[in-house]
Amino acid sequence: MSAISEANHPSSIYDEWDALLAPEEAGLVRKAQAFCDSELIPFAEHAHRTGNALPRELVQSWAALGLQGLQTPRELGGQGASYLAKIRVVQVLARSAFAAAFSLNNSHSMVHMIATQASAELRERYLGDLLSGKLVACIALTERGGGSDLAAMKTTAKKVSGGWILNGEKAWITNATISDLAVVGAQTAAGTKGIGRFLVPLQGRGAERLGAHPLDAGSASGVGALRFSDTFVPEDHLLERPGEGFKRSMSAINGARVHVAAMATACLERALEVAVSYGQRRAVFGEPLLEHQGLRWQLAEVANELEAANALVLRAARLINAGESAELPAAHAKKFATSRVVSGIERCMQSMGANALSREHGLHRQLAEIKMASYADGTTEILNERIGSHLVRRYP
Repeated sequence: MSAISEANHPSSIYDEWDALLAPEEAGLVRKAQAFCDSELIPFAEHAHRTGNALPRELVQSWAALGLQGLQTPRELGGQGASYLAKIRVVQVLARSAFAAAFSLNNSHSMVHMIATQASAELRERYLGDLLSGKLVACIALTERGGGSDLAAMKTTAKKVSGGWILNGEKAWITNATISDLAVVGAQTAAGTKGIGRFLVPLQGRGAERLGAHPLDAGSASGVGALRFSDTFVPEDHLLERPGEGFKRSMSAINGARVHVAAMATACLERALEVAVSYGQRRAVFGEPLLEHQGLRWQLAEVANELEAANALVLRAARLINAGESAELPAAHAKKFATSRVVSGIERCMQSMGANALSREHGLHRQLAEIKMASYADGTTEILNERIGSHLVRRYP
């Protein structure tokens, strides 16, 4: 058994994951756990009550542990961790703070993107401050009314001398409220072959933050909107040439779907852990709650779905980590995990009665935030389309 599992989750669903990590990656997971316990969980409760986004100070604390450069290559100042290590880190965070975990995962993923796709000049200009948390970056692809249909993108980039002029508005952007840089998808011509991606400083002329979207839950993710009005972007800030932006977005979406599914699974695992612990302690009619067959079977159903979700997520994650095709496994993992987690947490809470609403457990907050998983990086309906497109080939 790994040191991580032995310390935190004896004989847990994470054992198989942890066995795949290098020792230094296991150390990063332990750092993430300590950060979660000391800083992220207290903030998550505060954010749920106040509607605050993850503050820059927490990003900097995270960065001080070296975790802002989690996947960034070592030769560029990062940790060079694997995709599987990234998943384990985000599982640790999401167990108790789903929306805040979504923010941090997005933030360090953007550092990795800029480190590996930007020119040497741009890395020299921005990477050090991104790794330290002095600067924060976000990705701006989604538009109001567009959703997952990137081909319907209306933001435009017009070629001019020395660069490009951007016009358009982006919505539902994680970390929009605290970011200094945005990787913006824009149309240079009609159709998917015209989509490029540009690194845009948000302090520049014509770049405007439109504030946070008013959310009933999940405010810690800092979701908001951005507007670009005749915003000039220098030629060297073009990250992906027209046509490459769409291809990379489609390639990256499978990895994103798996880490969202992994986050959802981790949330359900913690809810079950809380419910089982409560059922052992609380006595009703002279015996522990967990000894009552009706309750025990209810939680057994949750455990069964949790194990299935974890197996699907692990299968897809291993394929992505190996650089293999994972479109169908990723779709299955996200659809199943996100569809089961809401009802699973509800059943765990039902088993605890009114005590499930106690703030100390954090289950009500997690239940409210977890609906984000059903929308982010592909809705259930989009995933059904992906799975459906494979039916004839998979089951001829």
